[in-house]
Parts: sequence; C-alpha cells; structure tokens
Amino acid sequence: MARLLKYLCSNHFSENKSGLNEYKIAVEALGRPADFDPAKNSSVRVEMHRLRARLRKYYETEGANNPLRIALEDGHYGLRFVRRGDGLPASSSESQGVRNPGEERGDALAGGNDSPGKPLVEGNAVDEPAGRRIPHTSAKGVAIAATIVVVASISVWMLIGAPWRGRLAQPPVAPPPPSVAGASTAGAAENRSVLILAGYPKEKYIDSEGRVWEGDRYFTGGKAVELNVPFIQGTTDITMFRTARTGEFSYNIPVKPGIYELRLHFVETTFGPGTPAGRGESNRIFSVFLGERPLLVDFDILSDAGGNYRAFTRVFKGISVGSDGKIHLRFLQGFDSPIVNAIELVPEIGGRMNPVRIVMQTNSYVDHAGRLWVPDRYAIGGLLDTHQKMSVGTADPHLFDGERFGHFAYQIPVAPGRYTVTLHFTEAYFGTEFQRPLAGAGRLFDVYVNGVSLLRNFNILEKAGGPDKPVTESFHGIEPNAAGLIVLSFIPVKNYACVSAIEVTDETE
Repeated sequence: MARLLKYLCSNHFSENKSGLNEYKIAVEALGRPADFDPAKNSSVRVEMHRLRARLRKYYETEGANNPLRIALEDGHYGLRFVRRGDGLPASSSESQGVRNPGEERGDALAGGNDSPGKPLVEGNAVDEPAGRRIPHTSAKGVAIAATIVVVASISVWMLIGAPWRGRLAQPPVAPPPPSVAGASTAGAAENRSVLILAGYPKEKYIDSEGRVWEGDRYFTGGKAVELNVPFIQGTTDITMFRTARTGEFSYNIPVKPGIYELRLHFVETTFGPGTPAGRGESNRIFSVFLGERPLLVDFDILSDAGGNYRAFTRVFKGISVGSDGKIHLRFLQGFDSPIVNAIELVPEIGGRMNPVRIVMQTNSYVDHAGRLWVPDRYAIGGLLDTHQKMSVGTADPHLFDGERFGHFAYQIPVAPGRYTVTLHFTEAYFGTEFQRPLAGAGRLFDVYVNGVSLLRNFNILEKAGGPDKPVTESFHGIEPNAAGLIVLSFIPVKNYACVSAIEVTDETE
C-alpha cells in the first residue's frame, strides 16, 4: 500500500500529470503485466478500497492531529489535500479517476467507548499538540511538504509488524466487496458470511485480510471473558484470541439460505506449560453439537493443537440452515468449561471447502487470476523474511517476495476429505550476490505431511536451474490427521528449509 500511495502522490504533483485509470495503476504502480484486463481482474479496485480504509484508520489513530490530511475520495483515484477541521482542499488540483461502484467498509475498531481521534492500535500512538499552525506558504508547497511527512509516516505505520529487514513485499489487499464488478464467486458470496468474535464487547473488528468481524452476539448462557494472551502462535490476528465465551452456552445464528462452511477458532491459555493453572491435557474436555449432530466429542484443545498459546481451528463442511433460518451450536461441558474464541460461517462453493492460499508475507496478495492469498498464518517455528530481488519467469513474481525459513511447520485446518497441496519455492539466497562466502554450496531439506515424506533432500537451486526462479511442487490425495490438520513439516538437512507460498484445494468432485 505504501508503494501505491507514493505512486498516487507522484502523479498528483507531476508537471505532466495524467488521468488515472485501472490499467495505468495496475501496470505502473502494482507491477501487473501489459495484458492486464480490468474487466476480468478487480485487484486495482480491491487495493484502492484497502488504501482508503487504511488512510481512514491512520487519521483516526496516529494521524488524528495532523494539520493536513491526504484524502482519497470514494469512487476516485486522484488525491486531495485537506486541512483538518475545515474540510477545504489544500491544493487547487482536482482529483481525477474512474468511478468505483464498490461499497466502502471501515478499517478500524468501532463501538465501545472509544472517542474520535483516540488511538485504537496498541503501543504505537504518538500524541501531538492540537492547533499547530500551518506556515504561510503556497497551497501546493504545503501539500508537497505534507506529502513527504505524511507518506513517510503512513508508510512506516502500514509496515508495523513487518519482517526485521523492514522491506515492503506486495501491497496488502482485501477481499473485494460484493458489489465490485468482476469479483470472484467467493467474494460475491461474502455478504452471506457471518463472523463473530466470542466475548468481544465492541461492535466490530477488521482483521488483517480486511474482513469485518462482529462483536459477540446470538448467544445464550456462558460468560464473556478476556484472556491473558502474552503471545499466540499461528496467527497474525492476536485480537481474535484475546476474548472468548466460556461455560455452557449456545449460539443461534441467523443466516441466509444456503450451505455453509463452519470454522470454530480456539486457543488454550489456562492449561499447559507456563500458564497459571499449569497441568496439561485432559484438564479441559467438552463437546460441540450442531443441533443434535455431534461435531466434536470429548474435545481437548491442548491435545489437538499440540500445545497452549497456539491458534487452533476446526473446519466443517456441509452445514445446513435449520427450518427457523438459524444455525444452532451448543457447547457442553465434560471436564472444565467449554470455550470458543471465534465462530466463522462462510458460504460453501460447489460442495468443496474454500481454498486455503497462504503467502509467506505480512500482507495479502491478489494474483494475476484475481485469487486472494492471505498473509502468513498457521506457522509454528521459523522466521519470515523478505527477498531482495524479484522472482523471474512467472506471471506472479510478487508471490515470491517473501519466505518462511528455518525448522518449522504449518498446521493447516481442513474439513474431512482429500486435498491437493501445492508448495511454491524460490532460491533467493544461495547462488546470488547476497550469499556469504562461508555459507556453503546450497540448502537441502525434507518436507513431510502428517509424518509422511513428500520431498527428501530437496534442493531449490538445482530444481529451478538457478536463483530467483519459481519452483512449484504439487501433491494429491492428502488427508487431514485426526485433529483435522494438514501438518506440513519443513526439516533442514543442510542450511535452512524455506517456502514462499502454500495452496490447499479440495479434491471433492
């Protein structure tokens, strides 16, 4: 997003400023190929939507006291510069662009007792004195000066939580709003989704994909709790696991007609090593029912997740709506209280689980086919890193902008069934100018799925025929383990293992 914002600013102040359109932005700002077709690919509208939302969030938090603001109006691609408080443009330049019919959504926490202008992100707020005067200068000069400061500030703010090297990978994107022309089938069905954060007291929360989660609702019984969460493995959205509903309780969720995919999100923070209670497996056991149908029986989060402070999800396909237009979930106590952190209902497409596409970056990515790849998640161990050079020989070079490296695993939740697992690699270190003299000849590593070997002594450099070239390996007929997980283990043999993206697709006919 920082790259997109800088491009829009450069165009605004250019002496040879040209009108902006989707194709121009796609090719010049986002690195899309010359045959990009806006009628078939909505990624520009998606990224502009996300940029508007991030600008709003910035000015609600760290930039609340900025005397001059960058405005990106709904339906336009050109910028305006507006003085805080009077709503007047600071530059006489008119915004230019194409009308965007997409529906706008907020990108900040809402509800609760937060007052306007108060920071909503933790640990990064900067208080500035109100009423600071703008020095006497031309409107364009003020706008240019503000651009330098604001774009730099917003760019740093957008990168909070990025890898230690501090380089931006692909600009983050969100799933397209349902009304955007050319959106995917899954995107068009998004307005039927129901996302609930159990125990969450505010009206809504926007996750790292730009999806809107509702605060706790539709429940009977139990109590809302705030959890002591020092860290959570396997998620980029720790807020989703900071609250929960516990006790014996039920959810009666009204939904639109159709068949749904249900995802129940959990984390164990009470039992296990390093927790106040200590102890371990068998200390929290409960069952979950869909109406009268058992979904989970004698369920133990700690045991199935393989540890505490680990985000854990169970997935179920073919969830039907009751005759009353609701989906009924019951959480029944076995030993100690049931608990749930979040409930997700997403329309099922063609009887298959929705594809899981993960890119090893801190931002989302929309590929050349308009498919959304979500930021890194489900990982245990290893480190994220960004690459210094762009991958070549692929329609999606930015898919390979980052990697997870080390000795690590991905625990990917899926519904019962058979799946195709596709792994995307590139060698961005060995064989390049960045390789240290004593680093050795290359890397070798093994990949296992649920303990079964997929790749042995795998050498990306050798397989690709050189550095910065993509390698794709696909495996079919993969089934989840008893905990509903496809566990991909990356084990170093010589130097570190690495992977750039993972795709899991349902093989159901």
